[in-house]
Amino acid sequence: MELKKLINFSEKFISILIILVTCILFSISIYTLLSSIVLADAITNDLLFQLTNQFLQNALLFIIGLEIALTLIKHSFVNVIELLIFAMVRKILLASESSLDVVLVVLSIIALILVRNYIKKETMESLLRES
Repeated sequence: MELKKLINFSEKFISILIILVTCILFSISIYTLLSSIVLADAITNDLLFQLTNQFLQNALLFIIGLEIALTLIKHSFVNVIELLIFAMVRKILLASESSLDVVLVVLSIIALILVRNYIKKETMESLLRES
C-alpha cells in the first residue's frame, strides 16, 4: 500500500514539475517572440509568417506538455487519445510535407476521435448501469 502511495505521489510531483517547466518555457518563448517583433526594423509578411509558425509550435508543445501531465494524473485512455490528437495536429500544422501526409494525419485524427467518443460512450453506459 505504501508503494502505491509513493508511486501516486511521484506521478503527481512529476506532473506538477512538467506543468511548471512547460509554463516557464512557454512564457519565455512568448517573451522572445514579442521582443523580436518590437526589435524588428520592418514587419514583413515573411517575418509575420515565421513568428506565427513559431508561436503555433510553442503553443502546441505547451498543450502537449499539459496533456502529458494530465495523463500522468488521471490514467485514462481518453487522455492518451487526446494527447495523440494534439501531437498529430502539431504534425499536420507544422511539418506536413506532402498531401498524402495531410490525408493520413486527418484520417488518423478522425479515427482517434471516433475511438475517444466510443470509450466515453462505453464509460457513461457502464456508469449508468452501476447506478
